[in-house]
Amino acid sequence: MRKPGRFGRNILSNAGGNALVSALQLGLLCVLFRIMDDLDYAAFLTAGYLVGPLEIASDYGVRLWATREFSVTDNPRAVMRQSWKIKIFYTVVAAIALSLLPLNTLTLGGFLLCILIAATQPGTDPFLWHMRGRERLDIEAVVVIGSRVAIVAGMAVGAIAGLPLTGLLWIWLGGNIMRLAVEWRLPISKPLFVRSVEGTSTLQPIRRTIAAVFPLGTALVLTCIFQRTSLYILEAYATVHDYKIYATAFKFVSTSGAIATAIFVSSFAPLSRAVEASDADAVRAVVRRKMVLVTAVFLPVCVLGILLVVPLSAWFSSQSLTDVASVMVLLMPGLYVSCVNMGLKFTLNAFELNWHDVTAVLLGLTTLLLATTFHGNLSWWTAGALGWFVGESTLLMARLWLLYSQRKHLGVPVGMIFGSAAALLLMVVFLR
Repeated sequence: MRKPGRFGRNILSNAGGNALVSALQLGLLCVLFRIMDDLDYAAFLTAGYLVGPLEIASDYGVRLWATREFSVTDNPRAVMRQSWKIKIFYTVVAAIALSLLPLNTLTLGGFLLCILIAATQPGTDPFLWHMRGRERLDIEAVVVIGSRVAIVAGMAVGAIAGLPLTGLLWIWLGGNIMRLAVEWRLPISKPLFVRSVEGTSTLQPIRRTIAAVFPLGTALVLTCIFQRTSLYILEAYATVHDYKIYATAFKFVSTSGAIATAIFVSSFAPLSRAVEASDADAVRAVVRRKMVLVTAVFLPVCVLGILLVVPLSAWFSSQSLTDVASVMVLLMPGLYVSCVNMGLKFTLNAFELNWHDVTAVLLGLTTLLLATTFHGNLSWWTAGALGWFVGESTLLMARLWLLYSQRKHLGVPVGMIFGSAAALLLMVVFLR
């Protein structure tokens, strides 16, 4: 049975690591915003938002499978080898698919570097999957934070020195490769290089594993693309300046979602155990607790953001930063709904309703595309924020309907969710 001390350490490591990494990323973004011209900065943002879906597609749900296998196997070397093979397969497929996007501000060389960066990011790293399987998220956090500090420092110095985008991307890739080299030398990784008796491996053939994780991976990738669709639309059709302002605001707002991720990740294990045990009371308690906690954290954050972010931006005497703050206000209702949606997604995953989740994301994505593209006389900033909110709201209602139709809605505080979202929307409309 898992020791309480280790369990608590893992939660703190996950939440603290996410928060610190987010702060580092925002600090780098502020530096680049001030010293890069619009075109180079827009290209950097496009690269960053391209790495996101490539990173998730690179493991395509295999991360969860590998973490579970590493936790029980007596042949970690076999799990590692199979993880790498499946990871490479999905990385190639994702790169081919995303190469079809109309990325006006990113060169072919930059796109290829983004693929390599995504394939070596922490989220797609089988060495870190092994640490999670062994319940050593504390070691993972130290390694990831160390590499992030080095990457951010290197990219900031490179930008100040006037390096082009490709130079900054090479620094990012180099930091990832150095992290892999460090992980390879850690004592916890030694079992991955010890040849075990092949007969002890109970792994399914690669083809079956790919098929088993496909619906989960599809939902993850579609959700990631959904979160970035408004950015892709503005990158393709809006001016470089409009894209720069909107993408910066979106980055500031969406980065805070790391806190929601920590809440839902820490709740996923007890929720899965309650589902497995068919304990309705426990399911209700876990779901309600995580939803109430997210609302308690993000509702005040969004309210304060709507009221204070524009006045605070005026202190910097920069019209661009004031424009970013104005867009951030428009994005606040979407931020809250997005965080709630993340909790509903983990709930669907716990009940193994992964294909249902795919359907919901496709519906939300379609609505987001239509609302953002056909925006009439609205500015691109407003269209992007409105499209994101409409898409997230559609996704929210679709996921709620799926949970209710499957009678898996125990503990979901629907009144609190809709009331909070409506209050934030009204604040934006009347106080903007």
